[in-house]
Amino acid sequence: MLKDLSASIKSALVLTPVFLAAMAASAFYSYSSMQEQMMSQVQNAATAQANTIKEALVNMMVTNESIDDKYLQKVSSSGDIKDIHILFRLDSLYFDESYLEDDERRTRLIRREVEVWDINKDFGNEVFFTKESKWFLTCSKHLHPTKPINDLSADKPAVLNSCDQMKALIPFVAEKKCKQCHNVELGSVLGAAVMTVPLDQTARFLESNTLNSLGVFGGFLILALVLNAFVFRTTVAGPIKKLGEIAESIGTGGSDAESLLKGFGKNEVGMLAASLRMMQKNLDTLRYDSAKNERVGAAVKIARSIVHDLRTPLTAVSLVADFLQKHQMVEPEQRAKKFEQLHAAIRKIDDMMQELIDFSQNNFELSIADSSAEEIAETLTKDHEDRFKASNIRFAVSNHSTGTVPMDKERIRRALNHLISNAEHAMPNGGMLSIMMTDNNGSLRIVVEDTGTGMPQEIRDSLFEPFVTGGTKSGAGLGLAIAKKIIELHKGMISFTSEQGKGTEFVVTIPRQNSR
Repeated sequence: MLKDLSASIKSALVLTPVFLAAMAASAFYSYSSMQEQMMSQVQNAATAQANTIKEALVNMMVTNESIDDKYLQKVSSSGDIKDIHILFRLDSLYFDESYLEDDERRTRLIRREVEVWDINKDFGNEVFFTKESKWFLTCSKHLHPTKPINDLSADKPAVLNSCDQMKALIPFVAEKKCKQCHNVELGSVLGAAVMTVPLDQTARFLESNTLNSLGVFGGFLILALVLNAFVFRTTVAGPIKKLGEIAESIGTGGSDAESLLKGFGKNEVGMLAASLRMMQKNLDTLRYDSAKNERVGAAVKIARSIVHDLRTPLTAVSLVADFLQKHQMVEPEQRAKKFEQLHAAIRKIDDMMQELIDFSQNNFELSIADSSAEEIAETLTKDHEDRFKASNIRFAVSNHSTGTVPMDKERIRRALNHLISNAEHAMPNGGMLSIMMTDNNGSLRIVVEDTGTGMPQEIRDSLFEPFVTGGTKSGAGLGLAIAKKIIELHKGMISFTSEQGKGTEFVVTIPRQNSR
């Protein structure tokens, strides 16, 4: 069975395309060999053509005692040769003096001599001491464009289309029939043919042939890759993907992981499946213990929050009760004021109990009605003014907003009370706490600003999360989380800026086009 194969054997299946790619590399060496053969054929053809031209020139000299310029132009314009020039020097031709007595002929020879040497400045007198053909590569795409070919197998370019042309220097060595026109010893060099053979057509043929070969190799390579991919997906990737899904299910607490882990073979993947099975059992145990500890921890935090937050209103209730007990005969106005304080404390206790219930059940239902900012300002003043008068905190509420806003007035009051409580805790030595309400782009904007100690840097990113306190050691840190929840339920936003030692500013915006 493929699923029982070891990973090493499966790796061998994966590496099969590498060997096929190596086979494709042989196409390059085939290209190199064919290139050498074709360049050799070009050399042989050029040499044969040079000899043919030489024979034609000799026959012209023997027959007409002159060279036909039209013949040279016709040869130069042929498809196989880009251009051809006959290099010679008048004194190297060893003509009889009688042959050069014709001024027109001498002038024509001198003109030809000057023209061909101007065009072929790369060559010099060494032409007349070279009895063997010489070849050069002209590669304009290279830094050194002209390269002599001494050994074709070693000097040929890696890719033929990087070179434009081959240039041949083929000497005209004197033969017996040359003595009819030239007073020269046999074997002397009369001149040389410089021929330029374009390589573009040869390069295109080689490229086409190589591309065809690579296409065949590529077809087999793609087929091998497809087959290998199928085998790899079936025997390696598929089981590993399944294990990944099982691991994800285990991580999220899935209950079907045990059944999914069945059916793996006895190879390395099967061993990994067995390890996942053991990990699931350990995680189940850890989850149970962790959930138990979290429930206990949450209960402790909420209990601590209740104890801490109830302390302040219960203290107020106790103080009012003591006052009324000690001063049974008090003025009706003062008695009414004390009862109002008592009602405020009881209302605060009721608010806290309701918010704890809502928070624990994640159930914040809103009772939306059109309310004015002035109503909120009056309620906040009534709730806190007397208490702050008895402390060293200066408290001010100002309203510059007009009109009404659709909102749950009681929920907004509670949210702002949490911000006020946070500011109060940040000013243990007193300070200024101000609340300003204004209109801002179709929204009610409420700014709660204090001159307290500021928020510690390490809690700013998580300030609105449950159980994060605003830098105080007391309290469980539910107030700001509840405030943010209430504001967001109104489609509003809450943000803050804080500077250590200078204070904190909370900004609340509530849109007037709130959904009811």
